[in-house]
Amino acid sequence: MTSKINLRTTRWLLAAGIMFGAAATQAAGGVTVTERQETAVAVGMNATEVRQTLGRPAEIVKYRNEPGPTWSYDVVGALFGVTMFDIDFGSDGKVASMSERVEGGG
Repeated sequence: MTSKINLRTTRWLLAAGIMFGAAATQAAGGVTVTERQETAVAVGMNATEVRQTLGRPAEIVKYRNEPGPTWSYDVVGALFGVTMFDIDFGSDGKVASMSERVEGGG
């Protein structure tokens, strides 16, 4: 009886470890996010916190008239074509605003 419980527990822990590992790998890989992951980003977070939450951005752009860079992520499973999630940083290196934009038609 004890061995069946231990085997079941071991299998459950292995499955949970694989699920958490896959989620961590996706976050560490960055570039794409889900709409649900977008909600984890908040105004005032620093770049390190954003990178730990979403992973590396697909693109980093510094616009001439903006105080800080804009990080862009591809949104997976968006309803309208190719959707990007943009995070704008202020001159203090913290998130100033976030928005979604749809690229192209379709």
